[in-house]
Amino acid sequence: MLAAVSIDRGDSHIESAGTWNRACRHIAVFLWWAAERGLAAKRIDAKKIAKDPIKYFMSECDAKLWDEDLNDDGNAFAAARYDTYLRQIDQRGTALGFDGYRFKLDAKTNSYFFGVLDGLHAEWHEVHAPKKKKKPASRAKPKKKKKA
Repeated sequence: MLAAVSIDRGDSHIESAGTWNRACRHIAVFLWWAAERGLAAKRIDAKKIAKDPIKYFMSECDAKLWDEDLNDDGNAFAAARYDTYLRQIDQRGTALGFDGYRFKLDAKTNSYFFGVLDGLHAEWHEVHAPKKKKKPASRAKPKKKKKA
């Protein structure tokens, strides 16, 4: 069995964030989004995390996002775009006059970050999604028309 790989951890952010809530919110939003989009592991409850993403993440995931919290597609996406997502959070915070840990978890913010993640995922998916194979053209001879 392979060891779990850490994607992000609240304890990595606690010093900069100042509180566990702030240290975990960007990770919780990512996991919530992944659950809503079918990219989380089956054990992640999309309905429960939607009610209180930070509380769910802290209690159910011990404030750590591991590769085992996502499915294969979720892990591939996270490996490719999670850092870009973090930069987007920092840029958004700077544009609003605060750091990336101080954003409010409200409908406007959720919509913004879900939109960011949806955009990053669509861009990634276009490049990395398995290409559908075209069906070969039929080799059957066309039927002859009957004379009238």
